Amino acid sequence: MSFVSQVLSCAGQLEAKEIQGKMDLLGKKMEDLKLEIYEVTRGKYVDFFTQKLQATSALVENVEKVSGDLHDAKEKIENDVQNQLTLSKEVLTNLKGDLENHKCVLVILERLLQIQDNLECAASANKRHSYSEAAASLLKADVLLGTPLEGYDDIEVLMALQTECCVQKQKLIFEMTEKWKQMISWSSSDANSQSKSRQVFQLELTSGGNVLSEIIGAMETLGDLESTLKNFGKRLISDLFKPCVVNSTATVKNTPENIVIVTVNNEKTPVPPPPKQMYMNVMTIIQVLEKYFSDLTVQDGTNFLSCVGRQVSQELLELIVKECLTPAIPHNNKDMAEFEANCIEPTKAFQGILVNLKFIPEDDNALEEFVKNIDVLFVNKKSQDILLRARELMKSELHNTIKVSDEYPLGEMAGGPSERKSRKVELASSGQGSSDTFKLPACQISACTQQLMTLAYETLEEATSSSQECAVQLFFAARNMFELFCSVYPTAHQKALSLFPQMSAVFNNDCMYVCHHLAMIGHQFNKSLPEDVQATFVDLMPKIRRLGTDTMLQQLNTQKDIMLDYLQAAKGFVSVSEGSNSTSTEKAVKQVLHQLGHLQKVWQEILPVNQYRKSIGTLLNMVVVEICDRVVSLEDISASDASQLASLMSLIQKRAGPLMKSTNDEGDVNVTIELQRNVPKWLRFTEIITVLNASLLEINDRWADGKGPLANELTASEVKQMIRALFQNTDRRSAILAKIR
Repeated sequence: MSFVSQVLSCAGQLEAKEIQGKMDLLGKKMEDLKLEIYEVTRGKYVDFFTQKLQATSALVENVEKVSGDLHDAKEKIENDVQNQLTLSKEVLTNLKGDLENHKCVLVILERLLQIQDNLECAASANKRHSYSEAAASLLKADVLLGTPLEGYDDIEVLMALQTECCVQKQKLIFEMTEKWKQMISWSSSDANSQSKSRQVFQLELTSGGNVLSEIIGAMETLGDLESTLKNFGKRLISDLFKPCVVNSTATVKNTPENIVIVTVNNEKTPVPPPPKQMYMNVMTIIQVLEKYFSDLTVQDGTNFLSCVGRQVSQELLELIVKECLTPAIPHNNKDMAEFEANCIEPTKAFQGILVNLKFIPEDDNALEEFVKNIDVLFVNKKSQDILLRARELMKSELHNTIKVSDEYPLGEMAGGPSERKSRKVELASSGQGSSDTFKLPACQISACTQQLMTLAYETLEEATSSSQECAVQLFFAARNMFELFCSVYPTAHQKALSLFPQMSAVFNNDCMYVCHHLAMIGHQFNKSLPEDVQATFVDLMPKIRRLGTDTMLQQLNTQKDIMLDYLQAAKGFVSVSEGSNSTSTEKAVKQVLHQLGHLQKVWQEILPVNQYRKSIGTLLNMVVVEICDRVVSLEDISASDASQLASLMSLIQKRAGPLMKSTNDEGDVNVTIELQRNVPKWLRFTEIITVLNASLLEINDRWADGKGPLANELTASEVKQMIRALFQNTDRRSAILAKIR
């Protein structure tokens, strides 16, 4: 080896030793610095011994100094040592490894110092009420804490710094929220604490320079602005906007100090204000907000009032449409012009103002849709009101009745009886039916049913003067009334219809009365309605008529059961002349007659004459059939029993005649004919009375070889049975029995 080579080799070895020594010294410094930063961070954020700790600025200087030494060592290794070809590869590798380790430690130390510096900056800014600066520092610290360090995720001081960052963030949010409440304060109280007849809501907006702007910016940075706006929007709706929209007594006052006061009267069912008044009150509130928030923007440059509008506009507009505009829709076509002037035009102007203020976006068309669909909304409301009114009529009491007769065949309806009668005459003359085809028999109906038909006629009358779309919907509203009749009427009055015969009769008449009109009402309005409407109600008639007849039949069955229970006390009419049997039998017959008399009182003025006689006749027929069957089946009838039976049956015969009379009768009534017409077994009943009072010869004469009146009502076996029960076994009886066959 030459001398030059030896010199260079020795120089390289010396320089390597020098670098190794510097690296060892640098490693020792970094260990000391790491320990110092750890103790500072732990003491401040874990043990909270802040009075014994070194200032952060000194630590920063030390880190920067060590970082400089590390940078010099790196350059020395890369620029000088690598040029020494004689330096061994192993030494170079070791030096580079030490350098990388020290570099990683330095990155961690710098990260910790940056986090601590941001936390201290945030705390200092918070004390100066520089909320935006504090929020930005906390956000930076949070980002640094959220950036992972490979292999060092479990450092204890990082968890302490994370906790400190969360604490400072919550503290900042709390302080900003309290400051927000001081600047935007709400209050509500009863103006009259004793009667609580009025309530006052107040919003006070206090000026605070740039503080509110700082709060808004900081809240947006921390992601808390949305929840704050949401709470603010809820109070705006509940305390200010809603009282103005739903209560006509609401008054709004605003002062130069940006104080909004809304006063309302406490009412159980508040009445919505006119749309013009409502819009004025709402705009007063929005103008105060616009004045207060005019210079405030969020980070993307959006006006703060627009942010408030995004929170409340949808709910506010829905509230306006539902609670104020919809109830203001008129009930009649004639009021639509006034409604357009007082509601539609102010609505368009109100929406334009909100768009100009950017309180609502330009594509928000809730109010515009209401204006466009006003015709549809009008007819929908009209239909709903009609059905609601019809439902209330159906649920009203049935005992208020009115009389209808041939003089008022369609009832005393709206439009005058003369007009209705002329329509009836026109319809009657157009067909080939009899003169009684469209006559309504004299009877009584409930007043609510007459009012229901009046409502149907009024609805169809209005449909004839409406637009095609409205006419179609009004026609179906009229149809729906009668479909509703089938469901609501029997359900609402179910108990009364089953318990009281009078109510059953009234309901039966109501159904007949409704069907009477449904048969003609379609023809009356068919030519005046749109061509695509099949104006007919005839398909509803069978169901409604069946409702009435089923109710009446059910009541008749109930009365039959009552009378049969009475007749059960007669014990089959056996030995009716003996002691207790005589009393119980007489009582049973009188109870039946009393029940029939009661039904006569409640039915004769209500039911049509023919239907009344059929109803009473059906019940009376059931009674005579029961008595006849019992008497004919008796095996032994003594003379006293026969006399008692004849007396009781004659009592029924005597009382039956007046039962066939009604207060609606026109002229004299032949009760004998009516009894035979409406009581199928009446002649059988009278023949049995005759047999009970007759001798064998008289019975034989009435039999007349099977051609007499007795043979028409009783069979040969029944006559023989009665003869055997009434008469003793003699040659004469045997001869008579032989003739009856």
